[in-house]
Amino acid sequence: MNIQLRVKELLEPLQTVISVIEKKQTLPILAHVLIQLENNLLTLTTTDMEIEIKTSQIIKNKEEISFTVYAKDLINIIKKLPENTIIKFIINNSKIYIKVNKNSFELNTFRHQDFPSLPKIKNKKNITIKRKILKNLIEKTSFSMGNQDIRAYLNGLYFEINKNNIVVVTTDGHRLSIGKIKQANNSLNKKTVILPRKSIIEFTKLLNKNEHEEVNIYTSNNYFYLSTNNTTIISKLINSKFPNYLPVIPTDFNNTIIINRLDFLNSLQQASIFVEEHTKGVKLIFKNSQLYIFSNSERGQAKTQIKTKNFNKKIEIAFNINYLISILEKLNTNEINMIIPNGKNKSCLLNSINDDIYQYIVMPMRL
Repeated sequence: MNIQLRVKELLEPLQTVISVIEKKQTLPILAHVLIQLENNLLTLTTTDMEIEIKTSQIIKNKEEISFTVYAKDLINIIKKLPENTIIKFIINNSKIYIKVNKNSFELNTFRHQDFPSLPKIKNKKNITIKRKILKNLIEKTSFSMGNQDIRAYLNGLYFEINKNNIVVVTTDGHRLSIGKIKQANNSLNKKTVILPRKSIIEFTKLLNKNEHEEVNIYTSNNYFYLSTNNTTIISKLINSKFPNYLPVIPTDFNNTIIINRLDFLNSLQQASIFVEEHTKGVKLIFKNSQLYIFSNSERGQAKTQIKTKNFNKKIEIAFNINYLISILEKLNTNEINMIIPNGKNKSCLLNSINDDIYQYIVMPMRL
């Protein structure tokens, strides 16, 4: 079997699907990309058995063929070639010969029938959401996910679909991010899933592309599907129960402080120069409508000061400085609310003024 494809037909879809391939594979075929051409539709698929990425595009080629080839070898061969360069594939039983101009390459292949695939969508019920909205929901919350925590549910993003809204939540046990948007959904029953970190990375890449205004979401008991007109990502779910996060959200709003976000962020970034490496702790003292920020390390210390609004009490509290900085970088209003409940070891809430979409909770620490 022979086929000819141009670099511009192959390179972009290959770049879309290749990131799912790990350096070390349990099965050699998982290092391959499945290439299929039928009815002028070129489709590329990769999988690691946890995530599957498939992308398609119309090309002017009426051949019908399916084969597998080492994905990273293929992209290394073609990525620096002019886009109109013709690539000739000659497929035998166990070998593929690739000819480009006067160069030739020999690669191993597998039977395309043996290429593994994740379950396809059976239940056609789905929700449609604006690409930018979903992109923001993920980007403004996913930074709080745990990383290689023994509690599996902390290493992913909690995704909840209700009849009237979509909620996403992440936490690493020390901080928590919540995004909630109002949206009428087809699903009458509440559906909750936990998406793994690697899937969130792949979803973000797809959502960063501007080709589509809307994307489709499908869910099943074990899988989550994110689909555009030409690309579908299927992800296995984390098989665990996400903890009830609602009791962590402060309900005592007596200590609500209004702070200029950029002043707060700049002061924390300056103070971060002198924080202990192992604690990352920073002390905040609220007094007389001022916020005093203290940090120290063996190299020295820092003290910065900014104005606050709507607060004249004296409160001392300490936080991981990186947690505060990462939250302030996600908020985008000039002024924010910082809500500090009464009592020790209670969580603190930060959010934008007049914006109830995103809420960020961070636990205080001892210095």
